[in-house]
Order: sequence, then structure tokens, then C-alpha cells
Amino acid sequence: MKERYNIIDFLRGFTIIHMIIFHLIFDLINFYNFNINMNFYYYQQYICISFVFLAGLCENFSKNRIKRSIILGISSILISVFSFIFDRSYTIYFGVIHFFFSAGIIFYLFEKFSIKLNKKILFFVSLLLFIIFKDIYKGSIFFKLIDIPKNLYTYNLFILGLPKATFTSGDYFPIIPWIFLYFSGYYFYEFLNIKKRMPSKNIINILGRHSLIIYLLHQVILVAILKLIFG
Repeated sequence: MKERYNIIDFLRGFTIIHMIIFHLIFDLINFYNFNINMNFYYYQQYICISFVFLAGLCENFSKNRIKRSIILGISSILISVFSFIFDRSYTIYFGVIHFFFSAGIIFYLFEKFSIKLNKKILFFVSLLLFIIFKDIYKGSIFFKLIDIPKNLYTYNLFILGLPKATFTSGDYFPIIPWIFLYFSGYYFYEFLNIKKRMPSKNIINILGRHSLIIYLLHQVILVAILKLIFG
């Protein structure tokens, strides 16, 4: 059995559990009219940020990038198709799996053609860029202090983070700003001192080792369970 970074598996598993909880709450509110009077924005952001940051960190351990890109590419197409069939108003045009597919390609090109710089410095630069551009898809940057010219959004470049006002997506992770967080996760590895060990049998670690397949299947399973319970 191959050795693994158990702490990374644990963090991925912990995040995937919270993602399932959030999507359960989302389904109850949006499809079954549950009245849950709470603001889940920061909980959602914690999950999104953790998910992307850890994915970037795991670029340090990635070996078969071509195989992974093919899997992510096919998965992103299937997600768009099935979300359209399930509920057109919640169609996912560019969700987290679409982003991971794109980020993998961008990372490969950046790694291949960029000059070598201090990765610890690049961590802080990437993190700062993420913070600055966090709200670009809402029309502003730098904590909403700087407005982006509205004409840039008329072309509906939603993949880049410049969607039209009428654009909607059931899950939305534009390249900007999330690519900066992805890279900051990758560079964060320079601060770590962790060693591979035999895979932990902890259930959270097991979930972390299979986070992609869980992500792809969990919403289908949740919908099926809720359908059985509530009809």
C-alpha cells in the first residue's frame, strides 16, 4: 500500500464532509422549502476556500496530470449536462470541477514556461491577488473599493470572472480570483514539513482519499435520499 500524507487526506475529508452538509442544507431550502433562518455565506466561503486551497496544495503530489485532466474534463461536461436536465435554473456552467480542469492546464503552462522565483514569496503574492480580486465577478475589486468598468461584463466572459448581470450558474468558480488561491495552496507546501506514512484508516482520511468521486456522487445521493423521505 502506497504511503500518503495523512494530514492532507484528513483535511480533504473534513472539508468534503462540510461540503455535503452545506449541500444538504441547500437542497432542503431550495427544493423542499425548509425555512432555515441563517446566513450560510461564510460557511460556504470557508468550504470553497478550503477546497480550492487544498487542491492547489495537492499539485505538489500530482503525477499523472494527463489522466487527471481527462477525468476532470469529462466530469465537468457531465455535471453541466445532468444539472441542466435536473433543473435548468440551477445549471452548472462553470463550477468547481470545471475550474479544477482549467486550473490544471493553467498550472502546467505556468510551470513549463515561467521563470523560477522564490515560492514562499509567490505564496504571499498569490494570496494577496486572491484577496484583491475576490469580488471581481460582482463588479469590483479590493474590498469593493475599486469598481470594474461595466463594459467588460457585456461580453459575458464568465469563465474569467466577468459575467453578464443576467448570468447564473448553480455552482460558480471563475478562473479569477480562484486561480490565485489555487496557486497559493501550491506554494504553501514550501512552509510545510510533513512526511508520508502508511494510509490512516480513519473514516475522515478515507473520505479524503476519494474526495473527487464523493463530490461527483454526493448530490445525486442526497437528492435520492430526500426524494425517498419527502416524496
